[in-house]
Amino acid sequence: AEQEWVDTQSYNLVINAWAKSGGSNSDATRSAEVLLKELENNPRVKPNLLSYSGVIACIAKKNTIDIPRAERILNRCAEMYELGDDDAKPDNVIFNQIINLYSKSGSEGSADHCEVLLSQMQALAAKGNELVVPDVRTYNLVLTAWANEVGPTEAEKVLDRLDSHEGLQPNSISYITCMDSYARNGDVDNTLRLLSRMEKAFTNGNLDAKPTRRAYTSALNALAKSQRGDSGQRAEILVANLERQYKAGNEDLKPDTTIYNILIRCHKSSVTRQEKILYKMGKRDVVSYSTVIQSYSQLGGKQAAHKAQQLLDEACKDGLKPNAQLFNSAITAWSRSGAKESPKRAEQLLRRMEDNNIQPNAIVYTSVINAWAKSGEAGSALRCEVLLKLMRVMYKQGSSEMKPNAQTFTTVISAWARSGESDACDHVERLVDTMLKLSEGDKDMAPNVYTMSAAVDAYARAGGRGAASKANDLVKRLEAIGVKANLQTYNALISVYGNSQQMGSPQMAESILTKLEESKDIMPTVVSYTSVVNAWAKSSEKDKARRSQQILERMKSLHVKGMIGDKPNTFTFTAVINACATTYGADQEERSEAFRIAYNTFKELTECDYASPNHVTYSTFFRAIGKLVPHSEKRDSIVSASFRLCCRDGLVDENSFFHLKNAASPELFADLMATDSIVYDDLPMDWKCNVKATPRSRSRVNE
Repeated sequence: AEQEWVDTQSYNLVINAWAKSGGSNSDATRSAEVLLKELENNPRVKPNLLSYSGVIACIAKKNTIDIPRAERILNRCAEMYELGDDDAKPDNVIFNQIINLYSKSGSEGSADHCEVLLSQMQALAAKGNELVVPDVRTYNLVLTAWANEVGPTEAEKVLDRLDSHEGLQPNSISYITCMDSYARNGDVDNTLRLLSRMEKAFTNGNLDAKPTRRAYTSALNALAKSQRGDSGQRAEILVANLERQYKAGNEDLKPDTTIYNILIRCHKSSVTRQEKILYKMGKRDVVSYSTVIQSYSQLGGKQAAHKAQQLLDEACKDGLKPNAQLFNSAITAWSRSGAKESPKRAEQLLRRMEDNNIQPNAIVYTSVINAWAKSGEAGSALRCEVLLKLMRVMYKQGSSEMKPNAQTFTTVISAWARSGESDACDHVERLVDTMLKLSEGDKDMAPNVYTMSAAVDAYARAGGRGAASKANDLVKRLEAIGVKANLQTYNALISVYGNSQQMGSPQMAESILTKLEESKDIMPTVVSYTSVVNAWAKSSEKDKARRSQQILERMKSLHVKGMIGDKPNTFTFTAVINACATTYGADQEERSEAFRIAYNTFKELTECDYASPNHVTYSTFFRAIGKLVPHSEKRDSIVSASFRLCCRDGLVDENSFFHLKNAASPELFADLMATDSIVYDDLPMDWKCNVKATPRSRSRVNE
């Protein structure tokens, strides 16, 4: 009696129980297969179609799906049927199970496998198996396979085959699957073309192709992905069409929160328009607010940060439960605001997260660290390092989401580089050493080229005689583990030599520039050349004026030949003039040569069409005149002409005013000022209208 009770249905119930239990457990699949094997070998009961289908369902739920294994189960089902087990007659459902597995995998050859299975179904149907006739789902799965493995063009070919099929016609899923494939590539034109084709098919009587809200969602996603300038405008038209159809009675097309969220994304270039849509939509969610807040965070500036914070507060008032991403966007807005209070605001938001039981992650902490790093506030670098240490402690205590990475460490290194603290380089060295030690067991902690550049920048800002050798040693250490220096690194190294005060430092800076010029991978920029000129200007080399001019001429020549992209700019010309102005202790002949270079460089800058003097240029040129040209009528003539240009350009700043006083004779100064006693504040506004705000001395220049 017991033997009779254990029938095929009983076996199937247990097989299905294993499938429902979570086939990710390998024991579940193995147990299901054992039961199937028992059925196949049992002389009294035989497996049926559901038995094989249940085992395939179990395989499908595994974390790593063994598709060939599932296909072997299908083949065993077909063999049992051929051996006379009519209950094991394959149908399109079991074939669709296997096609679905290949379709989802997107692996190489998966689409071809689906086509083979489709052909097998058609062959079996031609032999009289009416259960295995491919249906619309079969074609949709094959279509999906082509979309996932190859792309939308091949997927649409399957849609065309389905469209021309005698017994079948595409449904909304067929069209939407193709549209999604185009949308993933940001292909707006083809996505909208398929939407139009879908609408036409429905109008012509294919009721299964009725355009749904999901179809419009796909079209909007294409616009959001495309980054086209007219994406927002075209998305507005689509949504307006949906709203119009909904008001006309089509309940299925009622725009929902998802629709409006995508519409917000389509207006990437207009946060104002995004905010209007946010307030227009009926039901807002965390994604709605997060998208707009993120746009404000990318905008930068204090006002944008305040708007981001305001929207975060509104989201909370709306009864929404904000997540880490929402807070992180607001924190990022403060970190990019440039506001004095930005780090404190960012940290307040961090504490607010914790007070609301929202677990911050490494991204949030890194954003707060970034806010402190950019603030320049006294003690900000130390605060960055404290936050980093806190992250490491929480990670060691089991909070995996708090794991810092190379970006976090690099941000702290950048903070020390900008800090101006006397021990900044010591902190940088310790942080790099920590990264190297941690990277032995965790590659996420390995220093990268950004770490290298930030560390070298710290030495460049610190200056001093030992800075250059320490920076070089660090670069060699990181190159030894595979870090390849980039342009930013080389420019920072040039600056290190410029600030190092070592003998031969300008020659070393120039050798790096030569290396860049000879490189096939990195092209030097105007920053590279200007930094080398500055290195010469800061040196005590006798021929630095001539060497600086040679760098300028070399840059111009290489640009004309098309070997570099940049032209010299105002800073490059001014740096050459500065090299001349700081030619100390030379004989009169050398001073005369230095002034000739300064004068010609200044004249070229005033006459060229791609750069013009700024207030620093004029100040530096007045200084060069005062240092290099003996008192004479010629000197007064040059001073007078240069000052009139400076007044015309509205670039008389305090330094220009000071060096003018030193360069001009008392008589000329009194003539230019129309008085022999004047302070900077009393100068006409049009003489200084184009000077950027700088701290100004109130003392009289003649005191």
